[in-house]
Amino acid sequence: METAILINVKDRPTEVTLLLQSLRTQTYKKFDIFILDDGSGTDLHNYHFFNCIINRLKQENHKVFFKRTEFPHGVSKARQRVVDWALESNYKYFLRVDDDVVLEPDYIEQLFEVIDCGYDLASGMTVSMIRPTFKRDPKFLNGIVNRIILDKDGNYIFNGDDCGLEYTEKQILPAHHFRSCALYKTKIHKKANYLPTKLGMHGFREEQIFSYRILMAGFTIGVNTKAVNYHQMTPSGGERPTTNLTPFNQKMFEEFTKENKEKLREIFKDEEIDPLELNKETNLIIK
Repeated sequence: METAILINVKDRPTEVTLLLQSLRTQTYKKFDIFILDDGSGTDLHNYHFFNCIINRLKQENHKVFFKRTEFPHGVSKARQRVVDWALESNYKYFLRVDDDVVLEPDYIEQLFEVIDCGYDLASGMTVSMIRPTFKRDPKFLNGIVNRIILDKDGNYIFNGDDCGLEYTEKQILPAHHFRSCALYKTKIHKKANYLPTKLGMHGFREEQIFSYRILMAGFTIGVNTKAVNYHQMTPSGGERPTTNLTPFNQKMFEEFTKENKEKLREIFKDEEIDPLELNKETNLIIK
């Protein structure tokens, strides 16, 4: 197999089983699966439906590897741990997927089209499963997905997030950072990793910091507007903290940006932008 699917899961047995079923029906078949259970309260193997899907995947010629941590590590550490584990084998590509998404049948195939266009990491659209579908014209992307604009001191003027909805037409475009499920060349990890960070345990901004490390290492990120997965946005399970660590992680993220502002400003070129654009809902500046 040429691709390893990397899944981190915590207390989401039903959701991860739905994800695995959507992997079974992919048009692209050349993958194995690595599942890291980050200290769930109940071992996943206690769920009959989970075992059924795992057995079916194995019968369909996919290797499925499973580990359970001795205690919860949190998102960044767990994602790095499953990367290190999969790197012990010889896969050309990794596809990291969240534990509460369902992939459209051509999701992986659509991501490989991005790789075939010369990008090192490919991502798509992570659309809320519960909300009505609204489709956006890709012309409003202005040629770049998840655009970043920094001032000379490394403060955020614009931090875009364009990957939470569907699009009317298919385009493959460069991106300044990826959001959620992504396919990428394993060689990226020779120069860029999730760790170290100063982030708290729960998942917020670790993908963006990883994106910046990828770009600063000379790799490229692309997005296919017709690669779609549906996010269940599960309120329970996952790496939900007992306290709100989002402001803390935002602060650590902003510090990381300022520490690397010179390199990042070479990547995120200054540009003129309509002031109304800065106020749109996809601007992720959080204060």
